[in-house]
Amino acid sequence: MVDDIDGVTALIEVFRTAWANRDTAAFRSIWDPERELVYCPAELDRPLQGADAVGRYFDRVVADIRHVHAMTVSDVRIEVIGDVAWVFFAFDVEGSSGSAEPFEVHGRNTLIARRTGAGWKGIHYHESLRGPVVVQG
Repeated sequence: MVDDIDGVTALIEVFRTAWANRDTAAFRSIWDPERELVYCPAELDRPLQGADAVGRYFDRVVADIRHVHAMTVSDVRIEVIGDVAWVFFAFDVEGSSGSAEPFEVHGRNTLIARRTGAGWKGIHYHESLRGPVVVQG
């Protein structure tokens, strides 16, 4: 079980560093090519389907980012059930766009991953932005 948690944690770290470094090869490497990937970024009106569509999305997004100043992941929760894992995590990314405008995005994600011969790979990703209301207690 500890090895599974470590493997899924490593997958999340590749996701984080891919965004931090705008590394398209690393980003493409985390998805399972044997499954029909569903990827739901917060800013799109519909999900992306398939690793090629997700790779093209990442290419477009990072082409408009000049620099990522910080990309952090927090509040990571992992549950492994057999050969499938679900992960919840929050993220914060700060950077500057191609036009040098600063940006900040604060989100939360659910990722479903599958154990493969090549390690843990993502098969479903859903992202939402954090709202302004803070719940106490």
